Formats: sequence, C-alpha cells, structure tokens
Amino acid sequence: MSEPGRGGLAHIILYCLSLAYGLAVSVRLRLYGLGILSTKRLPCKVISIGNITAGGSGKTPMAIHVAGLLKKRGERVTVLSRGYGRASSGVLTVSDGKNILLGPREAGDEPYLMATRLKGVPVVVGEDRAEAGLFAIRKFNPACIILDDGFQHLRLERDLNILLVDAQAGFGNGFLLPRGILREPLSAVKRASITMVKGSGLGDNTADIIHRSGKSVVKFNYKPNCLTHLSGNQTLPLTSLKGKRVIAIAGIANPESFFSTLRRLNAEIVKTIIFPDHHAYSKADILKIEALKKAAPDADIIITTEKDGVKLKGLVDRRLGIYALSIDVWIEDRMEFEKAFSFLKEDR
Repeated sequence: MSEPGRGGLAHIILYCLSLAYGLAVSVRLRLYGLGILSTKRLPCKVISIGNITAGGSGKTPMAIHVAGLLKKRGERVTVLSRGYGRASSGVLTVSDGKNILLGPREAGDEPYLMATRLKGVPVVVGEDRAEAGLFAIRKFNPACIILDDGFQHLRLERDLNILLVDAQAGFGNGFLLPRGILREPLSAVKRASITMVKGSGLGDNTADIIHRSGKSVVKFNYKPNCLTHLSGNQTLPLTSLKGKRVIAIAGIANPESFFSTLRRLNAEIVKTIIFPDHHAYSKADILKIEALKKAAPDADIIITTEKDGVKLKGLVDRRLGIYALSIDVWIEDRMEFEKAFSFLKEDR
C-alpha cells in the first residue's frame, strides 16, 4: 500500500476511535446531567483546577500557586490529586503539612512536587476524589480542598471550577482523543467558573469559544524562580544561565515549553533528552544522561524540570551536577483572579 493510503487509513481509524470516545464521554455527561450518576457535596469548599485537553497546561504550578495563596490568607487548605503514574493505589497521605510521608514513586511525581513546595498544606492522593476528600476532612479538617486535575471528576461538586488553556496548543484540531487533543467536547468550557490562558498567541477560534462562555478570562505564564542542585544544598540565580551551554532534560507533556524558558533565560541548549510525561527514571536513564554529558564536554550545566528533578534526585551522583529549574506562576490580571475566590468569605 502506498504512503498516502496508509495515511488515509490511519485518519479513518483515528476518526472512528474519536467518535467512540466521544460517545462514551457524552453518555457519561448525560448520566450526570440526568442525576443517574450522583454527585457528592463535601462539607467544605472545593476548588477544581484542570483542563479539557491532553498534555500540559500548567495544572500543577497553578495548584501550588492557589494553595499557597489561600494558605497565606489563613485558610486551612488540603490538596487532592489522583497521583497519576504512582506505584500505589487507594487513598494515601503524601504530606501531612509538616512531613513528607511518601516518595515520588508511591505518591506520583506531581503530588510529591506539591508536597515539597507547599509547607503547611497537606497533600492526599486517591483515585476517587470523593473518598479522598472525606479522608482529608476526617484527618485534616480543611476549610478548602483543591482538586489537582479535577475538571473531569464530575462526581465531586465544586464551588470554583478553574479551566486552564495553553495558548499555543489551544483546543488543537477540535477533535476528541485520539484524533485530537480534547478530553471533552468544547461545550465543556461552559462549566468553567473562570478560564486561565497560559502564554500568548491564542488562536481566534479558541478565543471565540472561551469568550462565548461568558466567564472571566485571565492570562498567566510561568515565572522561573531559581536553579536548585538536586542535592538541595545549592541554588543559583537565573542570571547564572546567561551564555551557558546547557544540556536540558525533560519528561513532561510539553518539553518545548521548558526548552523555550531556558532560551528566554539566555541559555544555549547544546543537547536535549526527552522522556515521556510521568516517566519513571531508572539507572539506565542515568547512564544515558552521563553518556550525553561525555559526548558534550563543552556543556557548562545540566538542567531539568522541577517535576523531573524530584524523581532523579535519589538516582544521580551529585557530581553529575544536575540542577532543577524551579518555576512559579505569574498572573496578568491579579485583581480579576483573586476576585474568583471571594466565595470563600461566604457564611463567615
């Protein structure tokens, strides 16, 4: 069969799979809409942070930012995560707010990262967010629970639904998985209380869909913070990257976003290693990194993402000199963003 034929067949298969996936999603949404599938209301405020597309859109950094903001306001906050890719199951405490109780393998890379960044904020993992929420309430008595990547978890009612959209990816080609990148039909945008757009260059079609929802729209972006040696004993300012020749390691949904950040910091990327998102690093991977460093003797430094750093930390020799780029969230319209949390003052 010719190359065009193979391409045509692949498109047909993806289209059919996308239709089947869409039917399953629509039936599920309909069952919730009719009340056949029941929802649960927790006895505390619930904030969901998520997206309707596959891939990275800043969910974990935003969850860290929101949790930190509410903690600073004096709220009792707990973060709930599914713990995607973890080598465990059931409801588990990653952090009690004082001590980290699980490693990245058992907790999942993103919950473990949140636990390391959020002092005084418990982090709980569980496939069933309603069950995990009840567990968190019994154990930590939070006034507010944050659902990391919770937009599709309709079983749990929420008071604020934050939808994140990556400006560069938008909604892709408008098709559902696997032909496109959509987890849900575009009508799901209407469920958002507020839509937050990461980066710039949002396409007209995507912008039109978001603005038609009639909800607030706020722009945000990543704000690099510092470089931290994986040993945790040394930090470098971002200015130290200027003119440096860098080997960049990324195991995230959108590695190009990480590489672009390094370039904006005036680093020269001489080699890259890309691993799958949520990759479980092994000794073989470390050997691969070491081999790449030997192949690029003029490289000044090895940089990885903060999420990858928590998994590499226990595997690499500190003499390899790997640093993780720590990032925060920068929000353009701060007043509009913080107005979304005014509901927390109700009933007080």
